[in-house]
Amino acid sequence: MKPTGAHYDVVIVGAGLAGCAVARALTRADTTARRRILVVDRYPGVHPRFSGEWIHPRGAAVLDALGFGDALRAAGAIDVDGFAVFEHADATPVELPYADVTTEVPQGLSVHHKVLVRTMRRALADDRIELVEGLAACELRRDGDGRICGVVFEDGEGHTCEVACDVLIAADGKGSTVRKLAGIADRRDTVGFTAGVEVVDATLPVPGHAHVMLGAWGPVLAYPILRRADGSIVTRVTFDLPKDLPVKGEAIKQYLLRAFVPFIPAPLSGQVAAAIVARRGPLEMAPTVDLPAPPAVQPGLALVGDAAGCSHPITASGMTMCLRDAETLGEQARRRADAPMGEPWLDDESLHRYCVEHDRYVPTRQALATAIYEAFRGETEGARAIRRALFDYWHSGATARRRSMSLLSCAERRPSVFLSEYLRAAGHALGGSFVPRHAWHFPVADRMRQARGAASLARDKLGLVANVVWAQLRPGWLRHSWARLPWPRRPDETEPIAGRD
Repeated sequence: MKPTGAHYDVVIVGAGLAGCAVARALTRADTTARRRILVVDRYPGVHPRFSGEWIHPRGAAVLDALGFGDALRAAGAIDVDGFAVFEHADATPVELPYADVTTEVPQGLSVHHKVLVRTMRRALADDRIELVEGLAACELRRDGDGRICGVVFEDGEGHTCEVACDVLIAADGKGSTVRKLAGIADRRDTVGFTAGVEVVDATLPVPGHAHVMLGAWGPVLAYPILRRADGSIVTRVTFDLPKDLPVKGEAIKQYLLRAFVPFIPAPLSGQVAAAIVARRGPLEMAPTVDLPAPPAVQPGLALVGDAAGCSHPITASGMTMCLRDAETLGEQARRRADAPMGEPWLDDESLHRYCVEHDRYVPTRQALATAIYEAFRGETEGARAIRRALFDYWHSGATARRRSMSLLSCAERRPSVFLSEYLRAAGHALGGSFVPRHAWHFPVADRMRQARGAASLARDKLGLVANVVWAQLRPGWLRHSWARLPWPRRPDETEPIAGRD
């Protein structure tokens, strides 16, 4: 199947969560029904690898506003209530409920990724959207001013087709082909791997919550993802593995049974072990990628979702960020709903405003994910001190838990709150380092060593905190470099060079 038109107002590459949400947001913004929108994905059906499945209340509200919520719940999506964090298998969990964050709806949404994508693609059939599967972007076109104005697609047999567009939106994930073709530096770093297994009717200690269980090499997560027609609940359990896997193939199962399952509370641990043993063939695996946010726009191009930056999934914020991107682009398209047909629907000013808003929330997400993951891993003395401080802080009262949850769930973005929470955690870590936990005569030298480790980690993160605060405070009129400078090209060329290696 190929696109039916030669020119579109918007071409979206990627028909996962981000691409489908952007397409629906733009359709809702096209109040005069004049615009042509094309969505293209390289995979017929869904991507074969498992991906994000947990959506915070802010993202769930966007899904509902875009009209996807009811269809997803009918397909088995589950309303979820928050997080339960275990410092170790025998600990009483710290509960971080969404309902305490009064600025958002009280529940998020969790759904099996393949069910999510299939449901959203089916929903687009009711819109004025052209969806084409089985084509991959292989080259971009630019006009004489360097603005992206088209894209060439290729099918599995090497046949190509070309379409023109006013705006191209890259929604093709962390390994975005469009981002590479646009010449945007790919700074992806594979920091590890995630292995996953499904457990039917798992006994979760806190029903309706995502469970984060610490103590193994990396965190273990367990959360419901699907309500089946027979009433049974499917739970996803994931294991955070190192970049240099100690074993491979079938041996990973035994490694998980030996090195991770003992850190899961019973009786869930037994159910997880049985699911691992019963799994035929290899476990589902996916790389864990850190991608510092690249420039989110070029003339004629916008990056959304993971294509515009991603981090460790420990805070489960990736899908919510995708939906916020879709919401923001929809708002920009609505502002220009009556723009003349001879002008781009999303012009340079629209893309600039999108970029400014995008840059306000993405750094917070990435900074939190990095800091939380390091603390939860507890690889260094400083990280372990920060982890202990986090649990002490959460145990100190409901206000502390609410403030943390408002940041973790993407509901809070005020720089003052981010900075104060950071300083509180660092302060707890330093103070707690001097308090003996297991013996009254804990050596002073060891206490000083813990304090130095916590202080060093806190100091190392100050630059990250400063970047987050600046991203949130930066005035909108401070334009990005792409809007001030012409697109660079070789002096001996008069045609664009996008698509060459």
